[in-house]
Amino acid sequence: MNKKNDKKVHIYHITLTNGELLKNIRIEGSLEWNLSGIAANLIAVEDADGKKVVLSKYHIVKGELVGIED
Repeated sequence: MNKKNDKKVHIYHITLTNGELLKNIRIEGSLEWNLSGIAANLIAVEDADGKKVVLSKYHIVKGELVGIED
């Protein structure tokens, strides 16, 4: 599921280090794949309102997969 060519939209509830819970965060491909590697420190995602958000992998405590769309 975490293949590079996976174009499905993954939907997560993400908990940050400050305790904030971001619900229904949408990203193309899995969170695991997008944050793999040494150079992947930031990740651009979309919130439930369609607003672009950039997250740092160092502030993500937990990512709960809640759905996958084609």
